Amino acid sequence: MRDIVKAGCAAAVLAACLGGVKLTEDPPPVRPAASGDVSGAIKPASGVASLSAVSRVTGKTYPPAEFNKAAGTFLFKSLPGAATYDIVVKTADGRSIEGIDLDFVDQEMLQQAQERRKELKLPPERQKAFDAADVAELLKYVKDLQDFCDIRRAIYIAGHGRRATMLVELMAEHFYDQKPGELIWRVELWYFEYQFGGWERVANQERVLQRQRMQKGAWQQIDVEYYPQLSVHVSRDGRAPGINFTIPDKPDISCGRTAKTEPVVQTEPHVLGLDKKPETTTMPE
Repeated sequence: MRDIVKAGCAAAVLAACLGGVKLTEDPPPVRPAASGDVSGAIKPASGVASLSAVSRVTGKTYPPAEFNKAAGTFLFKSLPGAATYDIVVKTADGRSIEGIDLDFVDQEMLQQAQERRKELKLPPERQKAFDAADVAELLKYVKDLQDFCDIRRAIYIAGHGRRATMLVELMAEHFYDQKPGELIWRVELWYFEYQFGGWERVANQERVLQRQRMQKGAWQQIDVEYYPQLSVHVSRDGRAPGINFTIPDKPDISCGRTAKTEPVVQTEPHVLGLDKKPETTTMPE
């Protein structure tokens, strides 16, 4: 009973202090994102067997609302905004041509933080030029990494000043509990930040595109290539640029993994976002 009386007194005191003031919730600091449409065309139209859009963050796949197989034009309607989508094209000859989002992880939050700094009249985040030396250091990280994988290959490196994104292929031909003829194949997006004079990989932020344990014979039938041109961002207000893409005549193993190839291949990574063009981006010896 005594506790009930105390609670009642506390409520009375609170009501008196508020003096009849109506409590209201503050508006959200960031407006909700609007949905948007993504449209474009894939050529040649005769080479397209199917089309979809995928979010690498949620893993959700979206079918096109419209797809003109004669013209190769497509439309995805009402995709959630403030998000990026990779267009996936299945070709008539069995290839998979996929977009790849090479923005830095949580890019939307970084942009919001930058806008907030301006509002508060705070100094901007420190900047750094991304150059050939940075590419070499990132490639050395891949080469020197000690893990269970036998093979590691950088496919794309995208510089964002003091941040970077890498698309990497990983393979293990020898591992515990391995069955005869098995291998492990992975394709992942890794993220890096320049800290204290060197590059550090952002922990626990990789995005997995492929992670399979399979027989080598089945693996050699895989034919997938990744192209940034097929990746599109729907802005917070629902806007998105159009996409126009031509399917390459021949598979390009430097952009992914093509059928009937051996695990070890020598390819140069595709490098984007350089302030100065490098003389070479060859994997360090």
